[in-house]
Amino acid sequence: MNRLRRSLVLPWIIAVVGYPVGGSLGEVVAGPADSNPAALISGFLAGAIIGLAQALALVRRLEPVIVWTAATAAGLGIGLAAVTAAIGQIENTTEAVVLGAVSGVVIGVGQWLLLRRRHIANSWVWILVTGLAWAAGWLVTASVGVALAPGWPVYGLTGAIASQLITAFALWRLVRSREMLEARA
Repeated sequence: MNRLRRSLVLPWIIAVVGYPVGGSLGEVVAGPADSNPAALISGFLAGAIIGLAQALALVRRLEPVIVWTAATAAGLGIGLAAVTAAIGQIENTTEAVVLGAVSGVVIGVGQWLLLRRRHIANSWVWILVTGLAWAAGWLVTASVGVALAPGWPVYGLTGAIASQLITAFALWRLVRSREMLEARA
């Protein structure tokens, strides 16, 4: 229990605020994520805000904050644009879960690069967990009745909470201390 109190879990869960802020910014600037350019821009902007909130929960040094933020922004922009190119704007739960899984894996790969550079054991698991967490985030959002048609780049607050809780558990298992992430690679 003592490790849990000293861990990154609570700040990580609090970083959930990045989802509605990032999603709103992406939607306001780029409009609905219903075309490739809009999906790429809104995904990039939402990912940057989400990544920044997560990075600030994890570390205090500038370099890892920049890497995590950029990886999340690029991952969400690329993932959202790829799914939009393949199926168009998401309109049902299945498409939303696919979007979450694809975006989550792409985000996870980018974030994993930082974990790997910090010599985090079994850090490859992060890729799978992030894909699962983002798929679950969209599933939870769709299940509570949030309309998918408006073309938001990220899921709602209920999905964000679910996603952050899933990744918090993995983070707690993988990363023993903030110092592990802040060490110079």
